[in-house]
Amino acid sequence: MAIQLHDVFHEALSLKGDLEMYVVYVLNKDGSPLMPTKRFGHVRRMLKSGQAKAVSTKPFVIQLLYDSTEYTQPLYGGTDPGRINIGEAVINEKGEVVYEAHIITRNKRIPRLMAKRKAYRQASRRGERLRRKRRARKCGTTTMFPEGRKLPGYKDGVLAVKDIINTEAKFNNRKRPAGWLTPTARQCVQTHINGVRQICKILPVKYWTLEYNRFAFKRMDDGSIRGIDYQNNKTKQFDNVNDYIDYLQEGRCILCGCNSIKHHHHIIPKHKGGSDGPENIVGLCDDCHTKVHTNKAELDRVGKRKKYVGASIVNIAMPHIYDGLKNIFGNNLCVCKGRNTAKLRSEYGIGKEHGFDAVCVASIGGRIPLINVNDSSAFTIIQFRNHDRAIIKTQYERTYKLDGVVIAKNRKPRFEQDKKTPALSDWYKKLCDTIGESEARGVLSKLKVAKSRRGYNDTKRIMDGAIFLYEGKRYVLKAYKSKRKYLEAYGQEKLFPAKDCVFVQRKSLVYV
Repeated sequence: MAIQLHDVFHEALSLKGDLEMYVVYVLNKDGSPLMPTKRFGHVRRMLKSGQAKAVSTKPFVIQLLYDSTEYTQPLYGGTDPGRINIGEAVINEKGEVVYEAHIITRNKRIPRLMAKRKAYRQASRRGERLRRKRRARKCGTTTMFPEGRKLPGYKDGVLAVKDIINTEAKFNNRKRPAGWLTPTARQCVQTHINGVRQICKILPVKYWTLEYNRFAFKRMDDGSIRGIDYQNNKTKQFDNVNDYIDYLQEGRCILCGCNSIKHHHHIIPKHKGGSDGPENIVGLCDDCHTKVHTNKAELDRVGKRKKYVGASIVNIAMPHIYDGLKNIFGNNLCVCKGRNTAKLRSEYGIGKEHGFDAVCVASIGGRIPLINVNDSSAFTIIQFRNHDRAIIKTQYERTYKLDGVVIAKNRKPRFEQDKKTPALSDWYKKLCDTIGESEARGVLSKLKVAKSRRGYNDTKRIMDGAIFLYEGKRYVLKAYKSKRKYLEAYGQEKLFPAKDCVFVQRKSLVYV
């Protein structure tokens, strides 16, 4: 593999016009980082004579095969934080950019994966409960609870139970440890820290600067807000949003207008980005709440989605990012504000890009004027899922077909079922109203049923983001094509035959 990397290095150096912005990163014999170099002829001779070996091609890193006593000069790094896009850069004492990267994270996928995992877990638990219920009916051990059953540990009222559960309510046992973060915020923090650690493996960075911003969302909506104005909102006189909704609706259900409010319902569900503000919440009674969740009633009022989701996650993550970098650099960590970065970027006439912002952040922290910052070339790093232990890939719904055409899914409507394909009960009721019950039964007998089933992942599959070699060159897997016969790579139009490719590496943050 070293010979293949050596050949790629020769090819990279042969590209005219790229030499000025190309940097070779150097590791000592023990793996500790040394100063990068642009002495390409010297690097070529060392590789050829066996004094060094190539470690990677993107970025190009070599490792010396002898102990070097070379001293390192101070390097200054900077981070432009974000939820989806992160900028990282390192400059030297002269103000030259020796490293610049734009990291594209997968933070938006975390809530979707959590929602999928929750759905699979709930389906599995419900299936087990129904099996227990069927066994209880067979053995004659069921019991009726007309007023509902009080779960052990639930002290504030009666919680109705459908099946034969008789265990303590789980929400009484859930305790979050100190410093707990949501999965989305935790992933954001870890990505920032891992990005810096990856840089420190190839560069002897001693000082680091973090652009530390906290967003004031009310001022982002209204720039005139100052001081006490933050407290003077529409829900000021109420303990919470639900009390405010009860006041607006005078304690009555918004749909029927008769019954008292029992539920506070999100018009746009939270898992679809619905806001927790009063613009997205209505009060409903028990009957109307059930109808809304079974698609038998609709809300005419339009809800609102969450605003500034990315900024709010960065707000939560920022102190933890600072603490993580503090553990790495100690007192050599400093912070700056976004306005300082914008001012410096304007002075140098630099474009608004994440890599350039990180260069400015590093310059502010080190108090070093920049040289030829527009000539630098940024790496693009994409974050991939490092492993996937999920056995279940997807859940297929029970499907009903008439003459080969899908006319319904599920016996009864599930929560938020697509209205284009109704449930069998709704379809049959509509059919009875159209052609009569006797004719509808005849049509019903002609239906073909495909049972609900699960799709499973291949435990030996190689996921996207894996690095493979084809004819000695490095590529990053994007997707499989033609029943896994060909591979698609990032930045490449042609496909690569899978049988001729060799997978060599798997990382989370991958240079593409």
